[in-house]
Amino acid sequence: MNADNLDQDVIRFFEPFFEKSPMGFEFSYKYLSDHQKEIWVKNGYVNEVDSGIWKAYHQIPISVTNLFIATSCTDILCFAHLFPQYVDNALSIAFASVGYLPSRENYRELIYEFPNAKIHLISENSLIGKIFDCKIALWSRAIDSKFQINDDLIKIEFDSQSLVLLIEKFSLNYFEMISGKRFALRTHKPVKGFLNFHKLFTAL
Repeated sequence: MNADNLDQDVIRFFEPFFEKSPMGFEFSYKYLSDHQKEIWVKNGYVNEVDSGIWKAYHQIPISVTNLFIATSCTDILCFAHLFPQYVDNALSIAFASVGYLPSRENYRELIYEFPNAKIHLISENSLIGKIFDCKIALWSRAIDSKFQINDDLIKIEFDSQSLVLLIEKFSLNYFEMISGKRFALRTHKPVKGFLNFHKLFTAL
């Protein structure tokens, strides 16, 4: 399965926000004063972007009620293929990719543009994906954080606090339980055994 096998409703929803080229599907990110491109290559490989912003929506930003933030555009399209109820032009839904190394500035820009949206996160079933979830969850409360990995432990510094957790137990839900913080956002991950929605899609 590759990009050409996507549901046609998914293609129609996202078509204004990517380009088809001889290489595959190309997604242009705003990155500082420059642009970077994520490319979903025809052979299935994804040339990812580390940081930037790519957006897709059909309603005026202030009316958007649900904003899905992911690490890659490819994962967004594969997620939408599996959950086609979200790709309806009449719905007040927006999608954004911020790369696998998100910045607080890019997050702030999205929140400023979509002030009434509930945040959904689409990220990997991996340590990187879990750190992505926690970083954005803390930014949603205007809290910066720092993550350090040492063998099987992860140290999280945030809001003048420090926690050391076992990596095997670490997740946003576990962090909420241990820290006593609650975040008004929802995470979406593929079924266990798949790294991300792209891997799940290609296995169909």
